[in-house]
Amino acid sequence: MGKNGGDEEVIEENGNERKDKKDQEKGLVGYSVRFDHRVPPGTKIKYVTEGMLLQELLRDPHLRQYSAIIVDEIHERSVDVDLLSGFLKQIVTGDKAGRGGIPLKVVVMSATAQVERIKKFFSSDDSLKKGTSGEEVEYLQIEGRQFPVEVVHEPKPVPDIQEALVKTVFKIHTQEPLSDKHGKKDILCFLTGQEEIEAAQRLIEEFAETLDPKVPKVKVFPLFGQLSMEAQHEAFQPIKHPFTRKIVLATNIAETSVTVPGVRYVVDCGKAKVKQYRPRLGMESLLAKPISKSSAIQRTGRAGREGPGKCFRLYTAETFNTLQKTDLPEILRTDVLGAVLTMKARGIDDVLSFPLMDRPEIEAVENALVHLHVLGALGDDGRITEMGRKMVLFPVTAPYARVLLAAADPRYDCLLEAIDIISCITAGDDIFMQVRSEEDKESVDVYRKELQRREGDLITYLNTMQRFVSTPSSDRATFCKQRRINVRNMRQALNIRKQLRSLSVKTKMLEEPPAPDSEVTYQPVSPETAERILKAFLKGFAMKTAVLAPDSSYVTAHGKHVVAIHPSSSLHGVKREAIMFLEHVYTQKNYAKKVSAIQAGWIAEALAA
Repeated sequence: MGKNGGDEEVIEENGNERKDKKDQEKGLVGYSVRFDHRVPPGTKIKYVTEGMLLQELLRDPHLRQYSAIIVDEIHERSVDVDLLSGFLKQIVTGDKAGRGGIPLKVVVMSATAQVERIKKFFSSDDSLKKGTSGEEVEYLQIEGRQFPVEVVHEPKPVPDIQEALVKTVFKIHTQEPLSDKHGKKDILCFLTGQEEIEAAQRLIEEFAETLDPKVPKVKVFPLFGQLSMEAQHEAFQPIKHPFTRKIVLATNIAETSVTVPGVRYVVDCGKAKVKQYRPRLGMESLLAKPISKSSAIQRTGRAGREGPGKCFRLYTAETFNTLQKTDLPEILRTDVLGAVLTMKARGIDDVLSFPLMDRPEIEAVENALVHLHVLGALGDDGRITEMGRKMVLFPVTAPYARVLLAAADPRYDCLLEAIDIISCITAGDDIFMQVRSEEDKESVDVYRKELQRREGDLITYLNTMQRFVSTPSSDRATFCKQRRINVRNMRQALNIRKQLRSLSVKTKMLEEPPAPDSEVTYQPVSPETAERILKAFLKGFAMKTAVLAPDSSYVTAHGKHVVAIHPSSSLHGVKREAIMFLEHVYTQKNYAKKVSAIQAGWIAEALAA
């Protein structure tokens, strides 16, 4: 998601049960995250996401209700953090009249950030001109508590990461003690993604069966975003059998976001999958790339949380020395469409002069401005339009916000259906979990075919949501299990759906609240309604379309690039006159994801109106 904001009042009024409100009145601490808002009267401390605070800045540019803002983990450098830092700098170093003369205190915290750079950024321009180099910004350095970790590098480059990982895991398992006075000594391995983790799990479990019975047993747990909540939870639980070592195979989700108890050994493959937006191609790549020194140090630290540990790096010390010092900030490797719209909505006409720690390429900003103009968010003069002001109020990315506004138009009249689809898509990873084994695939496909529609993935998502909500609550877990649908993501989709419906009522896009799901019977949408839905989505995604070429390949209407339909799409292997896709990513090849079949003539209609 590009934006994490939400509308506070709507969520307060519609997102909570009455009993919850009564309980909240006793608290002094609240929180506000996308699609969930719990702030009791008299709250003194409020936890918010960066996106939520950016939303509040739209309503109150001086943040007058706060006396202090604490920004934690600033080194992670998400786009929202960078934008927020720029706005906070303007408040701190600017005129205090907007806050009634009361200064705002800003505290930024990090375990790995470059202190001097942050000091210089938050200093006023006057102090820099006087040569004080940020003396007005104070800082405090606190030693972290961590046990010593011994780092072991490979003596020479390894030809096969998987083979080296399995070899290292069993070297640790057979040569290192199972526990000591600090507790169990489990192993955490960092890999690049689900496919690599599942392959490593198979290899480790197969090799473990050949071990001498006197050697402790092993229990392997995968840990990646696409896993169900229950499966993720298992990785954090202690193993009941005393003669067994836990081995967790994780993506970089375990680098900073979570701590796995019992880990005393880390095996680091030295790579991570990184999304990078390529403005010239208008697409993202998702490729495994070397991590930064900062990430390597974070991974190493995971072995020293509960006692002295060891980190085995599957790369040489020379390779470590060649790594970049820190990760590339998100604003330099992602589409800045949402960031530019946020700045425009805050009255920043010259977005190139806005204070940022790192400036994106001019080409990326120009592309964003053009795209926002196509969406109708910016006028010919580059200023935000009334359409743009409405779009920025929705806690979804700009193209999805444009779809919602189009869906409310009487010409399309499909707002509830658009909300259902967008809720499924923005609930996290794909609601449809990947199925790798052929045996599982056959049984799952039987159930999934009931959901699939010839129009493509968007109407399939709609069908899935409508079937899900019409299923009795007691049967929904079975419904998801049979179709390998991520239950956690579906619950989140229901939450998003509820909030978007509430927001649509408040903004009068819906005249009255929809009927409760319990009163609605499932009925598949007609082909005519499906056509209106796809045309509404084209208002947000006309630039992500492709037409069938004579050689049976798809060529994008914008940029003239050849794309293939991703294997996860219900239209994979199908040829249609033209397609619309919501995601454009390069992995093994140039893929279109979340694909729907359209008519070529619809593209020009969407751009013209």
